[in-house]
Amino acid sequence: MNDYNQPYLEKYSGRASRHKCPKCGDPHSFAYYLDGNTGQPIDKTVGRCNHESGCGYHYTPKQFFIDNPAERERHKEVMVQSPSSKPKREIGHIPFSYVERSLSYNSSFVHFLCGLFDRYSLESPTIERLMQDYALGATKDGSVIYWQIDTNGRVRTGKVMKYDPETGHRIKETGGINWIHSIMKKQKLLPEDYNLTQCFFGEHLLEMYPNKAVALVESEKSALIGAGAFPNYIWLASGGKSQLSIDKLKVLKGRTVIMFPDVDGFEYWTSKAKEVEAIGCKVIVSDLLEKNATEEDRVNKIDLADWLIRYLSDGTVTNAGYEVSEAERTLQAMKEANPALQLLIDTFNLTLIA
Repeated sequence: MNDYNQPYLEKYSGRASRHKCPKCGDPHSFAYYLDGNTGQPIDKTVGRCNHESGCGYHYTPKQFFIDNPAERERHKEVMVQSPSSKPKREIGHIPFSYVERSLSYNSSFVHFLCGLFDRYSLESPTIERLMQDYALGATKDGSVIYWQIDTNGRVRTGKVMKYDPETGHRIKETGGINWIHSIMKKQKLLPEDYNLTQCFFGEHLLEMYPNKAVALVESEKSALIGAGAFPNYIWLASGGKSQLSIDKLKVLKGRTVIMFPDVDGFEYWTSKAKEVEAIGCKVIVSDLLEKNATEEDRVNKIDLADWLIRYLSDGTVTNAGYEVSEAERTLQAMKEANPALQLLIDTFNLTLIA
C-alpha cells in the first residue's frame, strides 16, 4: 500500500465517531481505519477497539488486505481514479491561557497525592514540584486536567478525569474520560475540524531537563506517582498501551528510555522497544510487574501506580533505630522484587525524595 496515502485511524469527534466493536459489541468503542484518499472506512471490521485490556480487538489494514487481496486491488483502482492532492493539515493547538486559567490544587487527584506523599499537606515541596512540572489543572467538580503540551510548548489537548481522593481510583460512574478539545468544540471555541494529534503527557519536560533519563508509563496517574517518588527521571505517559506511534516516539530520539508497561502490556511494549531503539534511543523494558504480579494482580490489570501505592500508602516504619521514609521503603521493596532495578539506580544516579 506504499503507492497511495496510508490508511489512518478515525479521529475522535464525539460518540458518533465511535462504532460498534465487532468483537465485544460495545456500541461506542470502535474506531475505523479510513482510506487515505477517500476518507471512508476500509471495511467495518477494520479498526481498533478502545477497550484495549478488556477486548483488545485490532484488525489492521495490512492484515485485512492480506486476508482479502481483491480488496487491495480495488483500493488501488480508487487511488488511480481519484488521486489525493489534499495538503497535510497543521496540528491543532489550544491557547496556553487556558492552561494558566485551569491551574489549581483543588482536584480530588491532587488531594490523593497529598495523602500519598505528604500527609494531606498542600504546603509540600513534592506536590509543588509536580504542579509546576506538569501544570495540573482542575475543573469545578474537582476533576483533574492532564494537559498534553508538546516540546514546542504548544497545548494539544487536555484529558479530564475524576478520582476518589481517598483511594486514588478513577470514578467512572460520572462519565469517565472527557477531553478539553471536545468541550471547547461544543462551546464553539475551537473549529469543528480541529486537528487533534496527541503527544505524550509530560512531553514538554524533555526540553526543560535535557540530561535526564525518561521513564515511560501508560497512565498519567503512574507518571505523576513515579515522578513524586523518583524525581531524577522525566516521567511521561503514553495514554494507553497501544498509544506508541512512531510519530509520537520521535521526540525521544537520543534519550535513555526505561519503559514500565502495565501488567498486561509487557510483550507489546517489548516489541515496540525495537522501534524506540531504531530512532536512536537506549531502551530498557522493566519486567517488574511481569515477574512479580500475582494472579489477582493480573485479573485487576495493575500498573506501576498500583505497585507504588502499596508501599507509599502504609506510612513509615522503624528499622535499626531510625525512621525509614515512604520513598525509601518503596525503593527497597522494588529492589527486592526485581534486583535488576539496582542497576538502573546505579546507572542513572537515581535519588529519592524523603
